Amino acid sequence: YRGSLILLEGPEGLLLIDQHAAHERILYERLRRATASEQIPSQEFITPVVMELGASESMMLAELQEQLEACGFSLSELSADNWALRSAPATLNPDEAQGVVLALSTDAQIGESGVDIRERLLHALSASLSCRSAIKIHHPLTAAEMEALVEELFAAEQPYTCPHGRPVVLEMTDADLERRFGRR
Repeated sequence: YRGSLILLEGPEGLLLIDQHAAHERILYERLRRATASEQIPSQEFITPVVMELGASESMMLAELQEQLEACGFSLSELSADNWALRSAPATLNPDEAQGVVLALSTDAQIGESGVDIRERLLHALSASLSCRSAIKIHHPLTAAEMEALVEELFAAEQPYTCPHGRPVVLEMTDADLERRFGRR
């Protein structure tokens, strides 16, 4: 439908599948499997990104520095509240990398014990990359492409939401359709 939705007959009614969100879920799960045990490839920036932080954010960043470096980031403290971001995971451009670091430095949950920075970063990186790489809306697919997408989607661990939590599949049951057409 309009190069955006795949309409299917399901066992209980009509299924509407958002092709972008479906492809995003598939790519996300592929990336998560591929990066689960591997070292995250990193890229060094030609010009370091200088970040001016508040005192509490700077303290949080100092606490996270070792964990961030294990995830492909390279940071150095320039002064009390200024940091240089010298490298980041290769999937991020400098602005995105800065955004991730700033978000982590202000995340109150990070200070809690048991929060896995690597897991949180892998999720954020995989979600970002899969969204950028997924089929865009209003891009018509061939019947074979739609069939392959649907098949792989329903083989996914979590086929009903994209990595950002939006629905991938909506269902209109036969009863819903009959009610909408005034037959019930």
